[in-house]
Amino acid sequence: MSNIKVLDEKTINKIAAGEVVERPASIIKELVENSIDSGADEIIVEVNNGGITYIKVCDNGCGIEYDDLDKAFLRHATSKIRTEDDLNTIATLGFRGEALASIAAVSKVEMISKTKENDIGAKIIIEGGKILSKEYCGSPTGTIITVQDVFFNTPARLKFLKSQRSEGMYITETMQNLAMSHTDVSFKYRLNDKLIFATRGDGDLKSVLLSIYGKEIVNNVIRLDYSGSIAAIKGYIGSSSIAKGSRSGQSVFVNRRYVKNKVVAAAAEAAYKSMLTINKYPFFVIEMFLNPELVDVNVHPSKSEVKFQDDNAVFKDVFNGVKNALLSEKVIPDIKESKSEIIKDIPKINYEQQKMIFHDTEKIKESTEKPYRDLYEKEDNIYDEKNKEVLQKEVLVENNKFDSQNLTNQKEPKIEPLSIIGQMHFTYIVAEGENDLYIIDQHAAHERIYYEKYVNDYNNSKIYSQNVAIPIIMNLSISEKQLILESIDFFSRFGYQIEDFGGNSISIRAVPVIYGNPNYKELFNEILSILNNKENQRINVIDRIIFTLSCKSAVKSGDKLNYKEMHELIENLRYCENPFTCPHGRPTIIKMTLNELEKRFKRIQ
Repeated sequence: MSNIKVLDEKTINKIAAGEVVERPASIIKELVENSIDSGADEIIVEVNNGGITYIKVCDNGCGIEYDDLDKAFLRHATSKIRTEDDLNTIATLGFRGEALASIAAVSKVEMISKTKENDIGAKIIIEGGKILSKEYCGSPTGTIITVQDVFFNTPARLKFLKSQRSEGMYITETMQNLAMSHTDVSFKYRLNDKLIFATRGDGDLKSVLLSIYGKEIVNNVIRLDYSGSIAAIKGYIGSSSIAKGSRSGQSVFVNRRYVKNKVVAAAAEAAYKSMLTINKYPFFVIEMFLNPELVDVNVHPSKSEVKFQDDNAVFKDVFNGVKNALLSEKVIPDIKESKSEIIKDIPKINYEQQKMIFHDTEKIKESTEKPYRDLYEKEDNIYDEKNKEVLQKEVLVENNKFDSQNLTNQKEPKIEPLSIIGQMHFTYIVAEGENDLYIIDQHAAHERIYYEKYVNDYNNSKIYSQNVAIPIIMNLSISEKQLILESIDFFSRFGYQIEDFGGNSISIRAVPVIYGNPNYKELFNEILSILNNKENQRINVIDRIIFTLSCKSAVKSGDKLNYKEMHELIENLRYCENPFTCPHGRPTIIKMTLNELEKRFKRIQ
């Protein structure tokens, strides 16, 4: 049995650093929060190579005295708390006295600092936790700290960092959160010698959102200002037009600290429930202000998670605040509005145009990317004859346009030949078989047809592109543009040709053409949202994109179909691998047997 030994200070610091310094973005967060706590109202952050080789943070805060410079790098040395009681009412962002010690333990650090009371500043250099030098030097009031070669002495930690581009994206996200939560501080953030964003520090959150997300978002946000039972709820929430397929546009701040909290997010999403379609998530930047004694920020070492003393009260305050803001802006549709009025606004089908797009493919440039082989195996036919007899489930309608390639030459049909009776409510096709009555959800059925077509096309490299006459310019947030530039090849496999357009913009020069005639800008945003969702695995990302493309291409609920269109839709559905459900698992078709019909009319017992 091995003996228990007390670890030396150097090893202890490296272990402690593992809790505080997860990646370069963690260093940025700790250093900037220290600057904010020092009273700085101007902060400049410069990062190279994803922060792995170079980080520099400059501020105009109160600075550190020469005699305290080395103390700042001691564990549990802090100017922010004095007693145990202070932990219950923490107002500062940092307080443990571990950040600088942890950073210095795994990197090479130089700090220059000066207080306004002193005429000269001081400089200290530390490498791997060891002080190499400390001296007086000239300096403006404030602190300049440079961190180089992160994890140089812990190669195991260095190995687990992601690419420089990915680490840069984490840093960008961190800087955005810091800027949004401290609008009274002027930030300048440079990545690889390029200015990513700058804020004015005038206390206006909307101007910060403009710097980060751009005009398209800012022009579609609603001010949030509500006094609840235990919290003041402020910030901005987005209209339904900027809702996304992921939660990437959601930020929550509690007492000016960025946090992740399911209670707040769930309350905000619940307030939107009546106005967003399925799988859409609202954009919001919510600021909560409440008594520090009612929230515990020590749940996680990074202080990114919090625990409220009363979750129910928090939920109620956030829900009411968001709901009131939505109602005040009249973005929730009037429930008195009749469905007939809504249907009038939905565009009718241009069948001939769609057919031309899908069948005139000789002039179309084929994508050269290899397919993602074996990604989609053919589904086992789990629908036996018994299942076919009991297709009875609720249907959910969505939207989009009409056309498909004929699939009738592929296999034996799984549904009997049907004769069309008509269309009900511009949503359901009513048809009859030999002895049964069928009702088909036109959107769900068409979505299934497109899904199987697109899976086949993707696996066989048959996704085509065509150049657009006028390039589509997309204005994006900083992090979104970084993600797109990293994923250009991925987008090209779905028919998009993308170029950098400078600033926070990209140019789309070619679009997919086999997807009917959807709004390409909207479709691109859908793909971006899926790709931006960190919870998705790569295979799941591709599958979700094909789900989205199928939905966008399919005929809408509310579209009036002629006999030819209904006939083609039903014939294609009959020959699908799985004609019984849409890609999301909802039924495409239900039936009533002649026997059941006669029982209902009391013709038989």
